[in-house]
Amino acid sequence: MDVYCKGTARIRHGATGEIYEIESDELDWDAVGGDERQMGPEIHYEAVVEHPQLGELTWGLWEYPVGIENYHETKAGPHEVIADFDYGLDHGAPEPDDWIDYTVPDNPFAIFMNSYHHTGDLLADHGRNSGDYLLNRMVFSHQVTALEAYLGDTLMNEVMADKTAMQRLIDEHDDLSKEKFTLAEISKDSGLVERKVREHLRAVLYHNLAKVDVLYDIALGVRILNLAGDRAALFKAVILRHDCVHRNGFDKDGNELKVFTKAFVQDTADMIKVFVENIETAVRSRSS
Repeated sequence: MDVYCKGTARIRHGATGEIYEIESDELDWDAVGGDERQMGPEIHYEAVVEHPQLGELTWGLWEYPVGIENYHETKAGPHEVIADFDYGLDHGAPEPDDWIDYTVPDNPFAIFMNSYHHTGDLLADHGRNSGDYLLNRMVFSHQVTALEAYLGDTLMNEVMADKTAMQRLIDEHDDLSKEKFTLAEISKDSGLVERKVREHLRAVLYHNLAKVDVLYDIALGVRILNLAGDRAALFKAVILRHDCVHRNGFDKDGNELKVFTKAFVQDTADMIKVFVENIETAVRSRSS
């Protein structure tokens, strides 16, 4: 599930009364957290704009249970929101993109481990103890990206190789279960269903760990978040990676992040490695 955001927001300054307009394409939405609740995970999406006159503006959206918009909130501080964006959960089919033609590697685990060792060597040889050192931050970002690639490639391989797992996704996942096809469409394309499942899995944002946990559970019967040694640290790493990639190492308040010491980056790499190893063991045990 993704977030749609349309239109223009108009906000009146609390002191001057001047009205400012913000376009929807200025917002960068991302999943910033997820809590386990009675009916599964609650996923929190957020977009933050640092406006030169209005300061920090925040739009938040909560998905709970999966596929259902539970609550959304706009925070403009001391200012007045005259007109807001039209935003919410996008239930439409994912748009095709170049990733659909991506060839999934046969052994995502081996690729992840190769990345872990190479980035570890790079950090050891060229990293610094300073928490704001650029190379440290780049290695950290790559480590989280390697986790996302492993999660996506592994799930894709397992689902495409297991008709039962694919059928569970079709039956139980909210987006896929709502897909409708005519007999004419099915007769013209014998691989239509498989292609739609592949497109859906390729469109998933695999840094949204709460959502990925649901997909793994439905398809493979594996709750990946239960395999995390430190779930809070894992979610924090995803948020920090977002700040590195989208804010050049600054948090949403404009503060430079200086946590990326060699020790912190290596500890995070080790934590992610154990997490991936636990997932790999659980996935492999399904076929043993």
